[in-house]
Amino acid sequence: MIGKHWLVAGGLVLAAAVAPHATSAASLTPQSTLRVTEAEGSLVQKTQWNYCRRWRHECADRWGWRTRNYFRCLANHGC
Repeated sequence: MIGKHWLVAGGLVLAAAVAPHATSAASLTPQSTLRVTEAEGSLVQKTQWNYCRRWRHECADRWGWRTRNYFRCLANHGC
């Protein structure tokens, strides 16, 4: 039984040594030249805006508009 464990462990070490490393492959890919203006119009930004819009109203209902706790509530929710 212990011999089988050594065999499996040796196979895993061999597979890790032979397999290409992900870090070396990542360094060969070209770097993105995405500008800030292009990133602002993406779907991710639009989704974040709706998320923050909902939390702005929720925090305002809880704490009132533009109070210290209002801004703290927004910061706690990542807005």
